[in-house]
Amino acid sequence: MNEKPQLVFIHCADLHLDSPFEGLHQIDSHIASVLRDATFQAFEKVIDFTIAENCDFLLISGDVYNEADRSLRAKLRFRDQLQRAMEAGIPCFVAHGNHDPLSGWEAEISLPDGVTRFGGEKVELIPFREGKDDRAHIYGISFPVREVRENLAKRFRRESNSVFSIAVLHCNLGGNTEYDNYAPCVLDDLMASQFDYWALGHIHTRCVVREQNPVIIYPGNIQGRNITETGPRGCYLIKVWDLDTITVNFLETDVVRWFEETIDISTLKTLDDLWDEMTLHRENVRARAAGKASILRLHLMGRGDLHRELHSPKGRDTDWSAILREGEPDRSDFVWVESVDGKTRPCLDIEKRKEVDDFVGDFLRISEMYCYEATRNQCLQNILSHRPEWRIIAREIEKMTKDDVLDIFRKAEIYGLDHLLSEED
Repeated sequence: MNEKPQLVFIHCADLHLDSPFEGLHQIDSHIASVLRDATFQAFEKVIDFTIAENCDFLLISGDVYNEADRSLRAKLRFRDQLQRAMEAGIPCFVAHGNHDPLSGWEAEISLPDGVTRFGGEKVELIPFREGKDDRAHIYGISFPVREVRENLAKRFRRESNSVFSIAVLHCNLGGNTEYDNYAPCVLDDLMASQFDYWALGHIHTRCVVREQNPVIIYPGNIQGRNITETGPRGCYLIKVWDLDTITVNFLETDVVRWFEETIDISTLKTLDDLWDEMTLHRENVRARAAGKASILRLHLMGRGDLHRELHSPKGRDTDWSAILREGEPDRSDFVWVESVDGKTRPCLDIEKRKEVDDFVGDFLRISEMYCYEATRNQCLQNILSHRPEWRIIAREIEKMTKDDVLDIFRKAEIYGLDHLLSEED
């Protein structure tokens, strides 16, 4: 391996600048301000790393903005950060995706000279040169409109086998069902084009699809924005030593980190025990965040005596989230408890109770039938469609997955058991 790499660059994607954090309510004004600025600070970190690592260039693989949230503030901050890179002599290459297609770009905010924004009509080749020599060939294409259903990967054709070649593309590789199937492609499409590096965007969870020949990477988004985006977020530092040797390093850029924790109540006896466990989880999250601010969702799970206490008037009236948030706005490493989600169950051997030939046994057997019914979404619709509220909730019910509906049936089972068993006491 050479002592000095031939190329050094950073690959990031899915900036979603100025987009709101999702699922948060009753936010303290100071914390709201931190969250509002988090995506901008995350991109500033990307530029900081780009300059500190003396990179040859920066690649951005789509979704700079977030559709309707393409604010003037976001455009100005994006431009200003790119200007920092350009002043350091580092060119930037931007491909637009489904959230920031070229059709929605307002021309009044121009990008700095030296920034390349790939067009949407064809794959463009931009050489990265040192003097008269091409050190890299960077190919890219942007989404001209939001919904691109064409397999854009098939348009990429490498022109030189002697120059390190990079493809920049926003796409759904392998049909990931958690994301819109825009610019769909499969691994064979990328392999066939014989590029050295595929700089992908669109999937928010980072993934090194292939480590060599070619390297294929989704860097994920630079800042998590909801509870499905837990853990570190950032970009990748790529060093090319020769055409066959590439090293990749993940760099954290997130300012606020999301966590999801579960507390099992089966060994807890009192609400005081539960409080101690909640504060322990909160402080453990603070330690794991290592100085970053964080957002935490707590799940209460398990079967135990404490279940009845939680569902007593005292337990139901306790806003655990609000109590856990006390004092947090005054800390830079705050842990904001987004919610405490109760999915506990009564202390009962449900399998044995189900075998009893009485009303409770009948209830549990019917509940189990609904929970394992292949068409349980339709069952829920049949149950609720005669209610006067149906016109209001119908559209939300239609969006639910089978797991969402299963969760509803399980909660209904717990609620029903609480009331039926209270009659037996």
